[in-house]
Amino acid sequence: MTILGISRGAIYSPNLASSDAAIFQAVAQQLQERGHHVDCIAEDAMLSYDHSHCHRIFTMARDTTTIRTLQAEAADRLPTTLNSLSGIITCTSKGTVASLMLLHDIPQPDFIYGYGQTITKSSKPRDQFRFPLWVKNSVSSAILAGDTVYCTNEAELHAALQDFQRRDIDEWLVQEHVKGDLIKFYGVEGTDFFYWYYASQGHSKFGLEAINGKEQGFTFDANAIKEAVDCFAHHIHVPIYGGDAVIDSHGGFRIIDFNDFPSFSVCREQAAKAIALRIEAGQ
Repeated sequence: MTILGISRGAIYSPNLASSDAAIFQAVAQQLQERGHHVDCIAEDAMLSYDHSHCHRIFTMARDTTTIRTLQAEAADRLPTTLNSLSGIITCTSKGTVASLMLLHDIPQPDFIYGYGQTITKSSKPRDQFRFPLWVKNSVSSAILAGDTVYCTNEAELHAALQDFQRRDIDEWLVQEHVKGDLIKFYGVEGTDFFYWYYASQGHSKFGLEAINGKEQGFTFDANAIKEAVDCFAHHIHVPIYGGDAVIDSHGGFRIIDFNDFPSFSVCREQAAKAIALRIEAGQ
């Protein structure tokens, strides 16, 4: 097959540009070693590239304007694309992800999803929420430290939302803080690949993982997390994924973040092999 790979712009890889580039290159190499021809382009070139000869596309693109334009202009002519363009757009809105996880009964913290001054979706009444809370910029991956804010009282919550307003961020997500062991996970739906590790043992964008404190080593079923997240990934057509979860003292889990095509930096070799197999399989 001829396969097109679309890399991620550096602006969408804060402190992780080299890691994102490394998994992209590793997947391309795996596909080439499996006998496929792989063309690689940057995401700012994807509108002008003639993809008519391609059988598959794998993409790490995050520029929503360009992705939406490609959807509008060529959606019916694109070969199988992993992750799907619609799925990538879904993942650029944390509020949309939370709302869809609620729809599909994926365990997560209680949340409020808002746009401007309006609450768009809430998992329970506003007056039932208790501090501490997390406030997140819902419209993009965290690029600045201020895109994810830990709030212990109403004044801090108000200040965080005011800061979003000053920065013209209209879409926001508030999540209840969940106590427990914070883990990061990576998976490829449709394969056996699933990898997790404690967040304290890996790279941190902004150091916020320290708020959960030292992990206690609570026992949990990693297969149950994979099953739940694979189900969600299948529903939104994002088979190549990563995220964060909190494990409570009873072994229960809550998904607190879900991302399309992460860097897989701690498990790159195994992930690249699984991703290549998943690209070959198509949808």
